[in-house]
Amino acid sequence: MSDLNQQTEKGPIRWLVLFLHGIAALTLLSLMLVTCIDVFGRYLFNSPLTGSTELTEIAVGIVIFSVFPVVSWRNEHIVVDILDHLFSPKINMLRTIIINLALGVALAFLGQRIYVLGARANAYGEITEFLAIPAGLPILFFAVMCWLAALAVVTLGVYRAIKAYHIPEKSRALL
Repeated sequence: MSDLNQQTEKGPIRWLVLFLHGIAALTLLSLMLVTCIDVFGRYLFNSPLTGSTELTEIAVGIVIFSVFPVVSWRNEHIVVDILDHLFSPKINMLRTIIINLALGVALAFLGQRIYVLGARANAYGEITEFLAIPAGLPILFFAVMCWLAALAVVTLGVYRAIKAYHIPEKSRALL
């Protein structure tokens, strides 16, 4: 279970989490409205909402990537821990630190690659087919969210690993 949650978050982190959750909630509400309008238009008036597929694609990406840093911050990723009891706390802690650092590097790299795609889309002036939405803007948002998630994983990964496995101060010096 995570040691950081909505009740324990304070200061700027709490506001950032609320902001990101707000983005996800408003986008999800918009997605629901677009889907309802599209379905009603399609079946009642034989006229679907133009661009609903584009809006749905962008909205799903925004919902997923806006909560990704929060999931990383709170350490709420799916974990399979059926073998943890076979290893000592020091080994588990070391494994957790290595995994968090590797995940942070992977997320930073992924964010950088996504940023390159977004910058290229902006430079070329790419727009969506039906609604002419600039394609680079949501892509750049995805890159920033990957970087925030990488920062959360790396900064809190070591802290949580040490705290979770209750390594005494004397033993930490030996690591």
